[in-house]
Amino acid sequence: MTRYSVDLDQHQLIASWGTGEGDLSTRIATLPDGADTSHLLALARSLTQLSESAWRTYTHPASAAGSLEPDSEGWRREKEREAFSEVPAAIAEPHLPHGGAMTVSYSRVVESAHRIGRALHVLDDETLAKAVRTEAALELDAVESAELGDLTHRAQQAVLLSREDASPVQVAAADRLLEQNPFGPDELFSAVDPTAAEVAAEATGEHPTQVVLEADNIEALPHETPPPSSWASSRTAPPRTRP
Repeated sequence: MTRYSVDLDQHQLIASWGTGEGDLSTRIATLPDGADTSHLLALARSLTQLSESAWRTYTHPASAAGSLEPDSEGWRREKEREAFSEVPAAIAEPHLPHGGAMTVSYSRVVESAHRIGRALHVLDDETLAKAVRTEAALELDAVESAELGDLTHRAQQAVLLSREDASPVQVAAADRLLEQNPFGPDELFSAVDPTAAEVAAEATGEHPTQVVLEADNIEALPHETPPPSSWASSRTAPPRTRP
């Protein structure tokens, strides 16, 4: 996930994320003069929470839950993923305290967006608010890119995350890399997620050293190295095998 921090020396909001080859960072915005540090940290913390919640929809997709019946785990995951569309409005018009009470969303994604909006409301700087809205959109776009199997740019952080099921697109990419180098080329750590690499390795009979040891789960899964889901019960196609 992307982590956000406050650079007190340069007075800037910073975003950083891992790539499998090292960490990258970028400046999001210059912070308003005279702003209380605790308010700035609240903004950074809320952005990190949004990223964590958004990437959890990638590591815990609805397709891995088995059932999409109303009120099932799969149904709840599907609704959380659909909540991405509510983020812009929540940041722009957050729930604010009123009459000693405040509305809180059950959705982690949406509530994180409201917290960002409330932090921006306190800081009251439109230039900062615009930059943060753009940043939130970039982070959600990165999750969507990873879902589609494109682990470039900001979405490259997905190479550090283990999914509960494997993306067919990522499995195919890992399989191609293992065809080129059965011992596991460097790209296996920087271009595909560890779950897909493991599935491809098992399907081809090869087991590249430490394929999944770089995994850094947002939330711990039941196993140290998550086993691939049963292809019969998942909604994805089985990986291609060699004759």
